[in-house]
Amino acid sequence: MTGSHPVQERVWQLEDAEHAARRLRDRALDLALRLTASPGQGLPPLAGRAVMLALSLHRRAEQAADELDDFLNYLERGSR
Repeated sequence: MTGSHPVQERVWQLEDAEHAARRLRDRALDLALRLTASPGQGLPPLAGRAVMLALSLHRRAEQAADELDDFLNYLERGSR
């Protein structure tokens, strides 16, 4: 990113934010699965927290995807 194309840089930022949130969400879900896969006495508290974190990260990814979609729609309307 060079600074000479602010629109493209913003698109990249939004794409990166979405991908990062989705990667982190997947890691949190994997952690929750590992925590719940071991036999034992009920659901460990950390598993619930990992699921809540995954849901939060999923919302963050969806927000970034929505913002990117809105931004691209705005650019498309302006090019007509």
